[in-house]
Amino acid sequence: MKSKIVKTFAVALASVGLLAACSDDSSSSASDDNYKREFATAIAAGNSIFIGTMSLEHTEDIGDDFIEVGTRSGVIYYNRSLFITDLDVGLITRYALDENNKIGAKQGEIALPGAWTNHIFFVNEEKAYLAGMSDSLVIFNPKKMKVTGSINLSKYKDKDAFAVSPGTGIIVDGLLYVGLLQNVSDYETGYTAQVAIIDVKKDKVLGVAKDDRVAAVGSLDDSQNEAFVEADGYIYVYSNASWSYAPGQKDGFLRIKVGEKEFDKDYVWNVSDEVSIKDVTKKGVFKYLSPFAKADGSTVYAYLNVMNDLNKSWDSQEDYYNATCKAVKIDLAKKKMEALPVPYTSAYASYGKYVEEDGNVLFAVATEKDGNGYYRYNPKKDKAEKIASLKPIPMWLVPLK
Repeated sequence: MKSKIVKTFAVALASVGLLAACSDDSSSSASDDNYKREFATAIAAGNSIFIGTMSLEHTEDIGDDFIEVGTRSGVIYYNRSLFITDLDVGLITRYALDENNKIGAKQGEIALPGAWTNHIFFVNEEKAYLAGMSDSLVIFNPKKMKVTGSINLSKYKDKDAFAVSPGTGIIVDGLLYVGLLQNVSDYETGYTAQVAIIDVKKDKVLGVAKDDRVAAVGSLDDSQNEAFVEADGYIYVYSNASWSYAPGQKDGFLRIKVGEKEFDKDYVWNVSDEVSIKDVTKKGVFKYLSPFAKADGSTVYAYLNVMNDLNKSWDSQEDYYNATCKAVKIDLAKKKMEALPVPYTSAYASYGKYVEEDGNVLFAVATEKDGNGYYRYNPKKDKAEKIASLKPIPMWLVPLK
């Protein structure tokens, strides 16, 4: 199985000119890989995505024994296992990790064809929820990889939607807050923010908060569920306004006080309308944020896609490789955003970010002038430096802890 994965990966990388070669004196040769991996990641190559585990100290090995999935996928870590979602075929697979966090044996899989299931909410080792482009939340046992039930959400489906589509969510104090996307098409979601509040002990919907100050909150692409953030007693939720595929939708943030079932009437932050950053973006120009990496308090880090400010567009899949995303630091409570000294990167790499224990922030990059790799940003010094280079385009940075 592994030899097939490596061969497929090598062919895919070679076909797009991304095949990396390790030098003889490299400390990270494919034949000597007895080192600890710190992260799970995905990399883009050609028309496929490859998922595996990696070390920042051994970036020349990124791709060895990686698993090929389709054009859209997610990767989630929980309890010494890696869960890979392949949206193209509707498969959720659990893999074991060895003592060095290298992907090992397949531990089970669940097939949900057509559901675009990309979100997992873990209650404990034997209970979790699966969410995606469907009218239900699927309840399953992640230890046995067996479906055990479901929560029917069809009564909450809008008349114009083909699916309720529970997407990004977060569990706080025994309640699951999950965004209902109300998909009109694969890329166009509803015009109203909707968050279902569910009791995870009783599997009961307690209510659905609604607010038309922003469009549908959350995303189907957000396998880390980072567009919902708990901070300072609130759950902040973000709408990307269908990535501009639905003209007239409002993007931005709302929040719900933990334990309550309605949005805070005194808080809304319409990012496109209100945010202006010198030499980056203007007010009134549509822009959207990638998923967030949370730091202290209400501070998060993300990439801001300013393709419209740069006079770029999404006319084809190749446009996703354009470097249109700027790293930013955000204070959700104060509604402040500032650009960081990290080079513009592509939409593919914009998913990769991680706040380290010392407060420094890792950013995956795919730049036009500086190639692909990882930057480390020091917020105390407001400086960033490139710490690793690699050939393929990096995506997620999911800590294996």
